[in-house]
Amino acid sequence: MNTHNYPGRGLSIPQLLFALNEELKRVAYSPTFTLEAVSQLDRDASTALATIREWKNSFAHVNLIPSDILSLIPTHLTSQKDRFHAASVCRHWRGVLLKHGALWSQLFLRKGEDYVSTLLKRAKGSALDVFTHRDGPIGTLPLISPRAQQIRGLVFSEHRWRDVITFSELNSGSFPRLRTLEISHPPVFDPIGQPNVVSSPPRPFFRDSVNLERFVFCSWELALLSHFTFPNLTMFKLSADSTGDCSASHLLNFLKASPMLKTVEIDLTKLIELGGALEETVVVLPNVETFSLHVAEDHMTQVYSIAAHISCPSAKNTSLTRKIDDYEMNAGLGIFPDPVSWNTIVRQYMSSPIEEATLKVKGTGDEDVESCLTFRSSDATALRLGFEIGATDAPEDELFLPRAEMGWEIFSQALETTKDHPLLSHVKRLHIEYRAAILDTDKMVSIAEEIQELFNSLGPLDEFTIRGCDLHLFLDPFLDDPVLGPHSPFIFPHTKVLTISHPLMDNERECMNAIPKLAKLQHELGIPFKLVTVRIFRFPVGMATELGRWVDVVDCRREWFPKEDDE
Repeated sequence: MNTHNYPGRGLSIPQLLFALNEELKRVAYSPTFTLEAVSQLDRDASTALATIREWKNSFAHVNLIPSDILSLIPTHLTSQKDRFHAASVCRHWRGVLLKHGALWSQLFLRKGEDYVSTLLKRAKGSALDVFTHRDGPIGTLPLISPRAQQIRGLVFSEHRWRDVITFSELNSGSFPRLRTLEISHPPVFDPIGQPNVVSSPPRPFFRDSVNLERFVFCSWELALLSHFTFPNLTMFKLSADSTGDCSASHLLNFLKASPMLKTVEIDLTKLIELGGALEETVVVLPNVETFSLHVAEDHMTQVYSIAAHISCPSAKNTSLTRKIDDYEMNAGLGIFPDPVSWNTIVRQYMSSPIEEATLKVKGTGDEDVESCLTFRSSDATALRLGFEIGATDAPEDELFLPRAEMGWEIFSQALETTKDHPLLSHVKRLHIEYRAAILDTDKMVSIAEEIQELFNSLGPLDEFTIRGCDLHLFLDPFLDDPVLGPHSPFIFPHTKVLTISHPLMDNERECMNAIPKLAKLQHELGIPFKLVTVRIFRFPVGMATELGRWVDVVDCRREWFPKEDDE
């Protein structure tokens, strides 16, 4: 068989078998029979058999898939290891998949030089996503350097700052295709290894990455933000522990230099230095749609002080959350923004009047306590104020406020903040939820009076939901043992739809019978309920019938208290 003319794939299977048989005859009867000729025949036979197996494999249904579709199958495999397995299914798959450079564009530098070199060859000119680690071999950097213009995503994990600086200067700092940059916390704070934050102007990192869209930055110092400027950034996620320089000015300056931002998520721990220079500073982010600010160990309402220096007039979702530990909680602690800050925040984050207000408190003090005030406007804009108390092992006698009273203190201040909302009269839907133990009489009177003040500030409501609450706080005059004084005025808002879900009751029949009495009063005042919905495990006999005398539609159902929120 003439190996130079052997066409392999060019022959049909019968032609290939015939040629192989003729070659066997020729060698067998040749007077020049040699070991080399037999070896060559063995190689030709192996080639022919491999070709036959490949032909046979090509008739399998899975290999009838067009190559352009077959190359997309591994894109649904999240693990790079699985992609390697897919390329080993058969020779046909391997040939197709190795030609698809985008499948091999993820590079984990810590896997070594041979791995990186192999994938770079496969990736060809595809955009690269590079993951680097402090333990990555030094020899991988020279392999990546010529491909810097191809890097689309760059993730530094447990990095050393000198590695970040070295990487940022590849290709003279030009990364035209870079869209995502993530820099995580170093394992420990190393003030010696940190970049110089004192020099002026600060040394720029990734200075020509003008197309960067997503920046995730975890740092011990806010001051390190001064080394980055990305004018076209659309998503910024910051986590800072503020071990070193923690002036809020670094954050505000970075935001000011990023006018295209659409999503901002900021998570700060420990005290932030606000500084007198910030008093007149308000950074306007005209394109931000989602803004989140969480400050831990915040016993000075810093989250609201920082938020007051940022304006997001187009934001659809704003979340401001502060968290403290239980040993920091006391009755004199201001939980939510003061009236001045509250007016400022509402003005800078909500452009339309609010239509819905939700007040929710979860937890009792023996566990983490979470509270949330949510205000929604007519254009679906949402402003959320969150407050969390982390449960610790501190002895009860070392706490400023008993754990059993922490939730009620939050609830009380939440009512006050809701009442102080400058646009509260526009609210059409009000939801209040808090399930906790019955209070002592003095505290009960105080909170019931605060609820009356809230009701007095409301206009007519389309919906009012009371969920998991002690009904003494809302229906006191209609109970057999009212806690308010006999001459205290009673106000209940004009409401079309009233929902009472799983109230906390020490006397089930008494509390349930108070609902028809309320409905009767509203009917006599000429502001009857259109619909009353009650969800409870057990109803007193005749309650639904009595309620139906004063309400257009009654919906009473037996239902266990749900374990999780419906939202």
